[in-house]
Amino acid sequence: MERTRLPALAIGVVGLAMLLLVPLASGQTDLHPALQVATLTPTYFQFLPLVLKNGAPNIIVVGWDGTQRDHFWQCYNRELPECPDGLPNIQALSGGAIFDNTTTNGDTATKPGWAQILSGYDAEVTGVFNNGDYQPIPEGYTVFEKIENHFGAHNVVTIFVSGKSVNTGGACIGDPTYDDGQPVIEDQGQPWCLTKAHLDYYENDLRQNANVGNRALELLAAHQNDHFFAFFLFRDPDNLGHLEGEDSVYYSNGILDGDRWLGSIVGKLHELGIYERTLIYVTTDHGFDEGQNRHGNAPYGIFTSNDPLIVRSGDRKDIAPTILERYGISREAIGGAPAVDGYSLYSIPPLACIPEGEAFVDYPGAPTCCSGLELIGLDKEYGLSCLPPTGGAGDNSGYCTNCGNGACEGPENTCNCPEDCPPA
Repeated sequence: MERTRLPALAIGVVGLAMLLLVPLASGQTDLHPALQVATLTPTYFQFLPLVLKNGAPNIIVVGWDGTQRDHFWQCYNRELPECPDGLPNIQALSGGAIFDNTTTNGDTATKPGWAQILSGYDAEVTGVFNNGDYQPIPEGYTVFEKIENHFGAHNVVTIFVSGKSVNTGGACIGDPTYDDGQPVIEDQGQPWCLTKAHLDYYENDLRQNANVGNRALELLAAHQNDHFFAFFLFRDPDNLGHLEGEDSVYYSNGILDGDRWLGSIVGKLHELGIYERTLIYVTTDHGFDEGQNRHGNAPYGIFTSNDPLIVRSGDRKDIAPTILERYGISREAIGGAPAVDGYSLYSIPPLACIPEGEAFVDYPGAPTCCSGLELIGLDKEYGLSCLPPTGGAGDNSGYCTNCGNGACEGPENTCNCPEDCPPA
């Protein structure tokens, strides 16, 4: 599929050039009344000329849950009849610089996805492996807590607003919760059990995108004079993908709705006069299996921002260290928290090559497998069968291993290294 994107190493130059742009008046596009929110002209989203001058910026992470990369590009490039205008707000925010976000550790699911994005740690560190095997993220591990510790809890407002339910839940062991819609008592401790006590706002299970979007606008207005770090998670297109399938108009509408709410958030920031000191990161936790209503092996998502320092695509776990670097917070061990596993998107990771057992993420200039290692795929076992990754055409990400040496060692499995890991 032909896609409109820029080479990764050229994007930093484009971002710096965008620093010179000046905001102009907003525009409005005719939309379905149920989904009508702001659509803004590209220069309304100018990159941030005042961030470095005025000190630490506000940061907003906007989550589009379950957005498949290929479907995103089909809509963005106006290849689908339901997307005649593309995705104008994310295009304007990014200046056309859309990056790949690839999952190489932890399931392609909501619990491990947002736990990793907002901490930078592998599942083995957080204990959040999938939607059924999880624990509370250890205290001090999330970007929220590190940001509060860095600036002082009274000097920054931390906000977590999610349209998802138990998969971004904060129930601790013994708390009432839900399982498949049925009331139960939590027996593992949901990922945000410990973190929520450190947040100024923890609001979960808002469900509809409109509830999340409207609450986001309220909170931005309430804290326009404060320094804030905010996470706003829209549950679609994920919810619509489960109901109607990835290859559906409904799924496209979920992506379009996320784009419209992005326009509304940017419009509110301009109205409040704080856009020039606010960075916005738009990302997804996982993709969707091609043509299915699940994301069993869906590692291919997207990431973009109005942050001009970002120069490359990366791993899902690279977003947290990017946020930390922007705030001058080390990715190394802090207090009881170990060094994060990801690397900032402001530069190529400082690795001569990718060692055995680690992931190669496919983008221009990425470190490749060390000599003697073989690149194997992201294929995974799914029940009694193999499930190849889908939704990211042309992406050659995988793992660097000694596949063929007769020893079945992680991340090798029956599907990506059958010669070492024969079926039982």
